Amino acid sequence: MTPLEDPLSIINSLRTICLVILAIAPVSRSIGQEKRYSAVIPAFHDRLIKPGGESVLQLQRQRFVLFVYRNAVAVSSEADFLNTGVDTLSQEFALPSTGHGESGDEPHDRISNGILSVQLWIEGQRIAPDVIHEDNEDWYTIRSRFAPGEHRKVKAVFWAQTSLAGAGSLQSLDTVVIPAGKRSFVLDLSHATVWKNVIESIDVTVVLKAGLTFKRDSVLCEPDTYHLQDSTLTWSLRNTKPSPNDNIVVSYTPSGIWGLAPNTMARLETYIVKKVYDRLLDYAKQIGGE
Repeated sequence: MTPLEDPLSIINSLRTICLVILAIAPVSRSIGQEKRYSAVIPAFHDRLIKPGGESVLQLQRQRFVLFVYRNAVAVSSEADFLNTGVDTLSQEFALPSTGHGESGDEPHDRISNGILSVQLWIEGQRIAPDVIHEDNEDWYTIRSRFAPGEHRKVKAVFWAQTSLAGAGSLQSLDTVVIPAGKRSFVLDLSHATVWKNVIESIDVTVVLKAGLTFKRDSVLCEPDTYHLQDSTLTWSLRNTKPSPNDNIVVSYTPSGIWGLAPNTMARLETYIVKKVYDRLLDYAKQIGGE
């Protein structure tokens, strides 16, 4: 053995160790920065307004009705808008979908795994939305004209799957069975602050369906300012500019026999669009007094 063999051996060993460390480092960073995907239920956004800006439209009243199932939540959203300006304007209304951050504060956000089968109306007229991909987000958008002082009602129906297991990939795998386990969704009210002035009223009704119950299925809700009657939870906010603390988070772990529920994305979509949407809209009309 020559005198140089030991030093060379040491150098080669150190080089190998360095290469292993460099290989591990990106993995560590990716784990630390892993996104938390969830069902994020959005209010109507103004996608085009600059950060910190405020629209001339006032969101006067917002009402959500949510039907909760083992694997999904179906949503009816109705909003009354008023043009407070002196000019006629053409306004885009946008619903963020896949990639949307709950509060815009990554990496702490829950990231939307997407809303699906979106239907939109303005003043009772159904309008097919445009689908826009912008940066890492997908949006459903429609546009309407407002005369000065004009009120208009904008309505949406959509759904999202609520499983937390593989939530970022289940949408594209229509035949993959959604696994049993914990479910969750977030109702994002805080982005509604982009509209002018305070919101006169926000009413949220969450109905547990298909045999789900508050106690047996470990339903947890934040904030705890809700009223509970049977399997229906309600929140009411008045004259408010909602903050992230007002966002509603519902988690649950369904019990019972899993095989009885629609358990793939394709089956869920068929069931919700064909059987749930009409019931949801009828229920929203009944509690809204229309």
